[in-house]
Amino acid sequence: MKRRFLFLLMAVCSFVGANAAINRANNYLQAADVKATQGQTVEVALTMVNKTFDIINWQTELVLPAGVTFVSATPADRWTEEIKVDGVKLFSETETAVAKGEGVVAKITLQVDATVAAGEYDLALKGVVMTAADGTSIAQVENKGFKLTVEENPGVKGDLTGDGEVNAADIQALLNIIAAGEFNPAADLTGDGDVNAGDIQALLNIIAEQ
Repeated sequence: MKRRFLFLLMAVCSFVGANAAINRANNYLQAADVKATQGQTVEVALTMVNKTFDIINWQTELVLPAGVTFVSATPADRWTEEIKVDGVKLFSETETAVAKGEGVVAKITLQVDATVAAGEYDLALKGVVMTAADGTSIAQVENKGFKLTVEENPGVKGDLTGDGEVNAADIQALLNIIAAGEFNPAADLTGDGDVNAGDIQALLNIIAEQ
């Protein structure tokens, strides 16, 4: 009798596990790869795929590289309710369930610091949980990753903050780069392959000549 019960329990657990895996495969949040310029903002479209359930709420957390910061998140297309923000965590719910389908539910704005080196960076959606209209909770096990390609800003020389001006804020940005022991092409104003006191003098010269 005990053996039969254990077999039944294992079968139920296997069914529940398989069903959860199917739900995760057919209901998730994702973001497409994007490109940005140093010192500029970039908009990321957050897409919800819900092939199995009508969805009433979702949440996720952004995983961002150093120098890339979250600015805002606004509802879009399939989602009309407010998106609440707690740091880099996003929450949204609606009284009227969003019907099964696929499409953009939010537009996320990120700021790429002017000191971020050109290259490709990994970003991700972490801790994604979606709730169906019938109360079913769908938790993504893996982080949904996407890439940010940062391109060099051919803008004003010495504008390390990306605000279009060269001023005291850029001096502070340069001092921060030197203190961190980092190398950033935009901060190498003398072109000697290093960021040091010579670049501070070069930046002061640029400001004085304005």
